[in-house]
Amino acid sequence: MTFRPSDRTSRSRRALIKQGAAVAGTAALFTAIRAAFPAGAFAQGAEAPEVKKAIFGFIALTDASPLIVAKEKGFFTKHGMPEVEVTKQASWGTTRDNIELGSAKGGIDGAHILTPMPYMISAGKVTKNNQPVPMNILLRLNTNGQAISVTKDFLGKKIEASAPALKEEVAKLKSAGKDPKAAMTFRGGTHDVWIRYWLAANGVDPEKDISCIVVPPPQM
Repeated sequence: MTFRPSDRTSRSRRALIKQGAAVAGTAALFTAIRAAFPAGAFAQGAEAPEVKKAIFGFIALTDASPLIVAKEKGFFTKHGMPEVEVTKQASWGTTRDNIELGSAKGGIDGAHILTPMPYMISAGKVTKNNQPVPMNILLRLNTNGQAISVTKDFLGKKIEASAPALKEEVAKLKSAGKDPKAAMTFRGGTHDVWIRYWLAANGVDPEKDISCIVVPPPQM
């Protein structure tokens, strides 16, 4: 999950947060944060977190489950953040725009997000006017378990991870006047990287032989 640092956050705390903690369970979220910066997450002498409210965005995908379960099971409230909101986002582009805005301007404070996006936002590669926006990755909500799906027309043609027949099948579609397409949810995101790597590894040029298009996650 990606978090946009508050303007009030100190430089030292930012550095510590950036070290992060790659944990699998949402229940371990606050334990991991305390372990990462035991002196920085809480005000000196206080038992409650400095921040009690945060707005986190998510896309309606199964890998957002830990964030949703944490809210529904009351984990945020249990650990001193009773005002946390978990709000659905329409697309990865919307997530990017809202995290760039920040909650103070009607956006969000953090998000369930594709792994490359925080780096791209931090580098200003996908933001308005290419303005860098500092990002911290606090934990990994999900790793692995994804797949590339193909049309039923490819059934029986051994279109798998290694797909020697893929290049020929794409060529057949083009010769028949069709425009073969491969879809991902965000250009430059994890899915885009997977699709392009898989195509290229099987002899299909993702820039010339096929159209790589963006489709919102709920429509995928």
